[in-house]
Amino acid sequence: MRNWGRDTFISLRGLFILTGRYQEARYPLTYHILGYAGCLRHGLIPNLLDGGRKSRFNCRDAVWWWLYCVQSYVEEVPEGSAILQDKVSRIFPQDDSPPQPPGTVIRVFIMNPGMVLISRILSCVAYFPQDQPLADVIQEALTVHFQGLCFRERNAGREIDAHMTDRGFNNQIGVHPDTGFVFGGNTYNCGTWMDKMGSSDKAGLRGKPATPRDGSAVELVGLCKRSLKWLATLHEEGKFPHGSVTRGKRDGSRMTWTYRQWEQKIASSFEPVFFVSVHPSNKEPRPDLIHHRGIYKDTHGSGQPWADYQLRCNFPIAMVAAPEMFDPQHAWTALQKAEESLLGPLGMRTLDPEDWAYNGFYDNSNDSDDPKVAHGYNYHQGPEWVWPIGFFLRARLHFARVVGGESELRRVVAHTRSLLARHFTELQNSPWRGLPELTNKDGAYCKDSCRTQAWSMACLLEVLYDLNQYTVDASHRVVYTDLFFRFSQYLVGVVMTPPSWGWDCRSLSPRPTNMGSFMPVVPIGKPEPATTLGVLAREHSVPFRASDRPASIYNQP
Repeated sequence: MRNWGRDTFISLRGLFILTGRYQEARYPLTYHILGYAGCLRHGLIPNLLDGGRKSRFNCRDAVWWWLYCVQSYVEEVPEGSAILQDKVSRIFPQDDSPPQPPGTVIRVFIMNPGMVLISRILSCVAYFPQDQPLADVIQEALTVHFQGLCFRERNAGREIDAHMTDRGFNNQIGVHPDTGFVFGGNTYNCGTWMDKMGSSDKAGLRGKPATPRDGSAVELVGLCKRSLKWLATLHEEGKFPHGSVTRGKRDGSRMTWTYRQWEQKIASSFEPVFFVSVHPSNKEPRPDLIHHRGIYKDTHGSGQPWADYQLRCNFPIAMVAAPEMFDPQHAWTALQKAEESLLGPLGMRTLDPEDWAYNGFYDNSNDSDDPKVAHGYNYHQGPEWVWPIGFFLRARLHFARVVGGESELRRVVAHTRSLLARHFTELQNSPWRGLPELTNKDGAYCKDSCRTQAWSMACLLEVLYDLNQYTVDASHRVVYTDLFFRFSQYLVGVVMTPPSWGWDCRSLSPRPTNMGSFMPVVPIGKPEPATTLGVLAREHSVPFRASDRPASIYNQP
């Protein structure tokens, strides 16, 4: 099954939780929170699901996005904390278990040092059901990371990846004891969303990842910090049964951190390690690699040291996940740098245009010997991806008020509205009624981009939701909420209003099979759709006509 764990959980909050589709977010029939939990192995959520049979555990980030969604479910869904006690049917109860059908009882051999035979150890047989509460699955994931694990992918070789070299199938995850940062990977694999593997023999790229991002990737540090803070609080409130993790050391001793200790270690380490100071400092380990100052590094401890200092679009994700981890002035400076260098019409450039590796035009069919672009090697080396702009805009909304008060927040809100107008124009003109995966340089059409992608829509829905929270003007809040409905009805056909928004909504028919015909979601007693939907575009001079939309959209049920 071509189902991506990472993409699923980047998309889940915007598409399911904010739209009120709580059961679909929770239950395993659609392989979401509980379904993927059942596939946990090596402390990781699979990248490629394959029905749970030959899942690939070759990404380090899906488990942190999964935890991001579990937290969102618990905090934003009525009685959401009940999910922590939901039973998870484990497909792989042990790391070496073959896939198990639901309800299987697992036989485990336990070494009992308390009884002495000739071998001085008695092997006992115990039976455990593979079903366990979600809270225990979460604890296992964090414990495995804290202990650290090196493993090799099953079926390594051309059967599962025609391009990767042998060393790329070797994976590692762990937690650095000095900083608390999660780390992993190597220069032969690519375990985050920037996962392009070279495949061109002519250009000498086969088996060479374009963006390994090994070491500690900035967004994973932020997502981990967020999860630890949340779990520590839940444990202190008596709502989560686990409050610490323990690792065995080579000398036989054991080390235990509470979740609060782990979270605080990350907090105290982050700024000194990741922020590239505006002014030269003798504390910077590789000043010779600095091109931009006043930014946050993309990684820490990469096998390619220069990659740590590249300006990319990932640090705003950490800002949204764990804003308290950032010095507000530093964060604002870095966001301004990102706006200057990375912000495109619809998405964020995936690499600084001044970087030697930058190329903003993605062509997967390029068969040249140019190592920058052959076989689309620059997939994440410049093209402008849509989903990261959601986190950039959300980070700006948060820090605008912190550093500049209400006046700066109003300015940023207005600018955010002008930027979103482009997305609504794109939405109207798209034959798929959706937002693309990416664009080429300066928003140019990319023939190899997916024309409509879940995480592009989901992350923009999260921006609209945040705009509603930050906006004090009631008339604007009406517009944002209505636009939220428009966005979501295009994608899913049916939207249930989250209780926190306080709006009623008409019942709608199920999702239409004809992608060109949609039934509108209209808040009762609110302005006509043609009026509110065009507000942003009209106010910011972006071409938009309500008549551009299919007439069927205006037909009421």
